[in-house]
Amino acid sequence: MAIKKNKTLIIFFFLIAYVILQFIWWGYHISSLTEQLNNSEDYIARRLTMIAGEGTVFIIIIGLGAFYVIRSYYLEISLAKKEKNFALSVTHELKTPIASSKLFAETLLQRKDLSKNQITTSLEKIVYEQNRLNELVEKILLVSTIDEMKNDMHLKPVSFSSIINQVIGQDANSHVINNTVDEDLIFSGDDFYLISLFQNLLDNAQKYSTDGSEINFYSEINPSKIIICVSDQGVGIAENEKLKIFDRFYRIEDEDTRSSKGTGLGLFLVNQIVKMHGGKITCKDNIPNGCIFQIQFKK
Repeated sequence: MAIKKNKTLIIFFFLIAYVILQFIWWGYHISSLTEQLNNSEDYIARRLTMIAGEGTVFIIIIGLGAFYVIRSYYLEISLAKKEKNFALSVTHELKTPIASSKLFAETLLQRKDLSKNQITTSLEKIVYEQNRLNELVEKILLVSTIDEMKNDMHLKPVSFSSIINQVIGQDANSHVINNTVDEDLIFSGDDFYLISLFQNLLDNAQKYSTDGSEINFYSEINPSKIIICVSDQGVGIAENEKLKIFDRFYRIEDEDTRSSKGTGLGLFLVNQIVKMHGGKITCKDNIPNGCIFQIQFKK
């Protein structure tokens, strides 16, 4: 952010300096032209043509500079708005599990007449909320070290089917989750980041689809690529949003999805991890409803 601001300021001061120097230069030529009024008409015409040419270049440069400064200004406003929304979302996401855990812990301390089953249920809810809190902290830490992630990769042969089964096994199973990825699909990747990749895709699918609906992990046959897809039966994503969803802090501006929890970091992390492994991710519509995230890796 600071680098972009400095770049904008440098361009702005350059434009100001250019305007001042250009006016001095034009003043010199106008003064010189006045002294030469008695000279030949050809000489005066050449000087006027030169001044007109410099004026045209001057207007073009000023126009381009103004466009860049204005664009940078609005981009910074947009980023500041996203960061503000992110801060509000993170604050809410952190406070919820903390408050919930505190409530159950206080209940256990203050109520001495709880049954064994009630105590077990309260402890399970505390563990669940703490796991949520831990996942959020890990996600924020991953984003904060995104530039160093590529240097920390430890590549080894991994099975996509096994990694997805591991992710599904840790899930609370609020949805019907199917994994039909070919077990023979072996890829040279970092299992830590690939687990995070599929965990975030699963979280996203669950967040925007109703409980009990299907989420499918499957592979597509391709001679030159490994293609893994994750489909859901949720609310779907509008066409004009499909590229923006991978931006840092971005959340869909739709009331159906706006009320859901999230920080706008999950799909950003997904995209970064896919890129780290030399792949590409796209989003397309599922039929009749929902969306499909398609990941392509080179074999």
